Amino acid sequence: MTTDVHKTEVHDLLARFHSRCEVSPYFVVWDQRPEGAPPVEQRVQAGFSVNIYAALEKYRMPRSDTPVARTIIEYFESLAQDVQSAVGNQCTVDVIPHADSLVLDTKEHLQPEAVLEIRISHQRGLDQPAGPSEQRALKAIREALEELGIREA
Repeated sequence: MTTDVHKTEVHDLLARFHSRCEVSPYFVVWDQRPEGAPPVEQRVQAGFSVNIYAALEKYRMPRSDTPVARTIIEYFESLAQDVQSAVGNQCTVDVIPHADSLVLDTKEHLQPEAVLEIRISHQRGLDQPAGPSEQRALKAIREALEELGIREA
């Protein structure tokens, strides 16, 4: 479980980097190829992606092996496990650092940003849409981000 001291440290780090987040649906493409029939593709919302952005001082690729980055990533990995357990392990909550990606914020004069993705998805099969467990996990993630002072853009 994440500790309050750890939460305070992460809150301060995220505030220093002017962090913000965006929530979007997470889609998968279910490709069916019945014998003798043309392929049929179906796009299914399998969950949600919560992208957390942090401003960088220079135009350089973010590194996930620095002490600051490790602290933030480990905090969110712990939070992901807590949320996944709280919803009864009926969905998966993964933390995906995008160390090889640099985002430019067009609303802030092309401010370079690092990205950390929290992906909420299900394990019920590709043809099944997101359900209540993914909604509960998203709500818990949003509440945790709000407590950390991360605004949703």
